[in-house]
Amino acid sequence: MSAVTQETTSASTQFLSDIIGKPVNVKLHSGMLYIGTLESIDGFMNIALSSATEHYENKNNGLINTYNSDVFLRGTQVMYISEA
Repeated sequence: MSAVTQETTSASTQFLSDIIGKPVNVKLHSGMLYIGTLESIDGFMNIALSSATEHYENKNNGLINTYNSDVFLRGTQVMYISEA
């Protein structure tokens, strides 16, 4: 692994560990957008959210569902994750 690749991987891992417990936006390849508190994330980008809401494409399109329990999103479906 090159030095640049190692630095990028380290920065990504640091970002992901820094946002645990914070509100995030998670967009799936299907166009679904989940907004909630990041509870956990693993190396495969599998994500667990609490207090999540579900929207299509963006928050302005309206609320589809509200989840009172945890939501698990499979990493292969995740397009991006960002801090809200």
